[in-house]
Amino acid sequence: MNKKLIGLAIIPIVGLIFIILTPNSELNISDDKTTEHSISISDESLEIPTSQYSLQECSGSTKCFVGHVTKILDGNAIHVDDQYVRFALASAPGLNGYGGMNSKNFIETICPVGSQVLVDEDDGQPPEGHSRIIGVIHCNDMILNKELLDSGLGYLSKRFCDSSEFASSLWAQRHGCEDLFSEQYTTSQKSSNQQ
Repeated sequence: MNKKLIGLAIIPIVGLIFIILTPNSELNISDDKTTEHSISISDESLEIPTSQYSLQECSGSTKCFVGHVTKILDGNAIHVDDQYVRFALASAPGLNGYGGMNSKNFIETICPVGSQVLVDEDDGQPPEGHSRIIGVIHCNDMILNKELLDSGLGYLSKRFCDSSEFASSLWAQRHGCEDLFSEQYTTSQKSSNQQ
């Protein structure tokens, strides 16, 4: 009899300790009139935020990070966690130029402020000081650089095809970097044939 009493006294004490040690939890105890009791805990504060991006998606050796869009500056530059990020290889008209507001609005539509992004800095275009990053921006399962070019609202900055690590990307090749590579290949073949 004493063992049953001690056992029955321990159960509420253990439950009370459990409740005290689980702050911000919702405790649900269900009694289905059997000798078994089930306890379930749901605590939204224990959720670990996840990212749709992995740093394994990064290329090269310069900065690569996941952040949130804090401002759309124009069609080819945004702020990510308040850092200036310019699109590698893709340019758009200035806001006062023909199509400038259209390109900005397009970027705002496909990657609004607050969106999570992955920024992969271009190894071939290191930052000028700490003022800006030039890179490829992944947002909502899209590459903003590519989308700007594909939309026709931007244009390829061809002069960087020879230095950008992203020049061999399919989207950069399709928009004109391939011309530079084929010109370099033709020139190198001509010089080797002349020797």
